[in-house]
Parts: sequence; C-alpha cells; structure tokens
Amino acid sequence: MTEPAEEAPLLDGVRQALDTGHPLDLLGMASLLIEATQPVPAALLTSDHPHERVDLDQLVDSLVGVKVPETTALLTVFAELLHDGGLRGRCRDEATARRDHLPTWLTDLTRTQAYRAIRMTHVLGDGDEVLIGARLVGGDELTCAVFIDHDAMSAVKDAFFVPGPIDGVVSVASQRNTDPDRSFVEMSLADARAWIQQGPENPLLWAESDSWPGCRPLLRWLVGRLPGGGTEYRSPKWDADELSAAFFASEHGAAWDSGEHHDLLVAILDAAGDPLRWSVPRVERVLGQPHYDIPAQMALRAPALLRAFIPFAHARSGIRDELTADALAAVDGVAQRQ
Repeated sequence: MTEPAEEAPLLDGVRQALDTGHPLDLLGMASLLIEATQPVPAALLTSDHPHERVDLDQLVDSLVGVKVPETTALLTVFAELLHDGGLRGRCRDEATARRDHLPTWLTDLTRTQAYRAIRMTHVLGDGDEVLIGARLVGGDELTCAVFIDHDAMSAVKDAFFVPGPIDGVVSVASQRNTDPDRSFVEMSLADARAWIQQGPENPLLWAESDSWPGCRPLLRWLVGRLPGGGTEYRSPKWDADELSAAFFASEHGAAWDSGEHHDLLVAILDAAGDPLRWSVPRVERVLGQPHYDIPAQMALRAPALLRAFIPFAHARSGIRDELTADALAAVDGVAQRQ
C-alpha cells in the first residue's frame, strides 16, 4: 500500500527504530505521539508556547487506514500505552488481524517485567528520584528515572527513560556523585508504584523537558506493571506548637519574644512542610509566599526569624554546617530583595 506523503516522516522513523534501534526508540516515539493528543491547561498556553493538539481518534484512524508494518508496530504499542480501554482494544484487534511480522519484544510487550527499584535521595528531603529497571522479552532492558517533588505535594515533576539495565545506570550515577548528602536506597517495586502514583497529575507542577511530559504514557504503562499494595511517601510529622516552644526556649531563640512571634513562626513551619530541613528552594518558597493571617509589619520579620530558626532546626536533624550556611545565604538573598 502506498504511504500518504504526510505520513512518510513518521513511518520512516518507525522503520528506522525497528531496523536498528533499541526498543525504547519505538516506545518513546509512541508515547510522544499519545501525549501530543492531551489538552494543555490554558495557564500554560502563550504566544511563545503554542500547542497544536492532535486528535487521538483521528490519529488511530490514520494508523488503521495505512496498512503497513510500521503502523502495525505503532498500533501494537498503542494497544499497551493508551489510557482509553476502547481504543486499546481497537488497536490490538487491528494489529492482530494484520499478521505482520514484528520483533518478539513488541508482540510480547505485555510480558515486559520490571524487576528492581532504587531511590536516590538527599538529606534535605526536597525530592527523590526513583529508578525502575525493566526487561523486555528477548533481553533488552530499559531504566526509568522519575523525580518526585515533595515540595509540590509529592507530584512527579520530571521523568526520562534510558536504554540499558538499571545496574549500569546506578553504577554511573554513583561514580559521578560528589555530593556526600546524596545516597541510593533499595525500595520495593510496590513502594515505587505507590510513591509515583501518590501526587497529583497537574501540568502546572511539571518541569517541562526534552523527555517530560512526552514519556508520561510510557511511564504510566510501566508503573501499571508494578505490584500494588505499597506504602506511599510519608512526610515528616511534627507539632508546630511544641517545636515553636522548643526554639524560643533554646539559645537560638532566646532573643525573640515568644508571645509576639509565635504565630509568625508557626506560619513559617506550616508553610515549610518539613521545618527541620531547609534547602535553598525551600527557603525561597516559604519566604516568597504571603502569610495572609500575619500582619504585614510582623511578616517583614520572617527572614530574620527564619535565620535564627534554621541553625536550631539543623542541629536537631543532624544537617551539616555547609548546608546550613547555604540556607542562611538564601535567607539573606531573599531579605535583600524585599
């Protein structure tokens, strides 16, 4: 069958991915096509960032209408990655009826196995990067890296896929890691699923990159293959009144009148999410947002109060002095801009 001219670049890309590429080439291409059909919030649409949305039904219609092995390959991937069950079934039925010869890893895509999960974490707790290793039929492997932002309701902020085994990815990352406060922790596949699915799927929280959100359908499919029943991320628990009282009773808070500044400190602690660990982004976020229940004149004292509180907090949580100095410098930077 003759290929429509408008389909030629896409089919050429599929053909090349099938002939010479790693399975991730085709999987990533299909994921990107599917994500292009998703609506974009109006808040993200600007003259510099237009979005020409592709209609998903029309996309599937076009693949069904061009009966060549390349569209069969895409339909086979769509039958796994699409969120709509009806469209998944249509793609599966069409691909099966054609009987084209496809690679085993593709025809047996449902037998892909995720086998290991590792979490790359930092002592300040802003976020975690969850790595998932998966193996396709035939032996090809891929690794998915998912960044979860705990300062944004533990939402997935970014993700990407790497062709190759997770052992190699972790080995390279470990060799390149020069941060003594970053470490790698094994986690169960069920917990990895729970952590990734925990936060809201809100495009306003995403960090758009070359791979994200283009790989979102592929990530959703891979996570769906992980076992359920895991434990979600649990944010640290604290009592704001008890922590406030401990600070004002310490040498760090002795110069501050507890009665006058209690409400301001509690507002700061509540905004932090984790008031015993202060990173530069957390400092800037907390001091950058208004405290509506605090009088304006009192709110102006927030940088100075936080500057006194951070050493107290880091002493309690065992954060090293260099990170404390970074946080204090961030406080000073915000204060200078006010």
